[in-house]
Amino acid sequence: MKLAVASDCEPLPADLLALLEAAGLPVGPLRGAAGSDGLGDAVEWVVAPGVDVFTLCRRGGVSAGIVGKELVLEHGEDLFELVDLGVVRRRLVYAAPSKVARRRRLRLATRYPRTTRRFFTAVGQQVDTLVMTSPLLGVATGIADGVVELEHLLPQQATELVIKAPVAECSARVVAGPQARALCGHDLQALVQRLQQARGGA
Repeated sequence: MKLAVASDCEPLPADLLALLEAAGLPVGPLRGAAGSDGLGDAVEWVVAPGVDVFTLCRRGGVSAGIVGKELVLEHGEDLFELVDLGVVRRRLVYAAPSKVARRRRLRLATRYPRTTRRFFTAVGQQVDTLVMTSPLLGVATGIADGVVELEHLLPQQATELVIKAPVAECSARVVAGPQARALCGHDLQALVQRLQQARGGA
């Protein structure tokens, strides 16, 4: 079984690695260690940027992927969400400077434009979105009124940005494409059971 894990050039979270290890998955390679335990050679890891994990799942390049819920909301509408791992908990929020000269229509910088539009449409407000890899630059340069971003990536100084509303509570999820569900259904079911048991024992 080939599994992809989303990582944007950052070390994989310790709580995720601990859960995978508790499920009997060989996390040694993910930690850069030689050798493996548990399922051993039955599992091959692919570490890739989050958006690439979705492409790998869609095209059958991997059996399943592990990504944050924020990415599932934005990119995973055609994939199957198999299990909530309950780790790597993060909050997607709308934040803006405490004092800002607002436009008639709110303009927000974000890496999650579809999620942003859905959230504001649900509360009856139309917004313009600026897709930026570094949304904070939008506010810093004055081209955006605020951002929709993961809370832990916002500046720590309370005077810079104020959280106006939570957009989504997020955690790590296991997703798979239709092809893998059809060809690897039994293996995926066994994987989900292992992960659920590990989460229950955490």
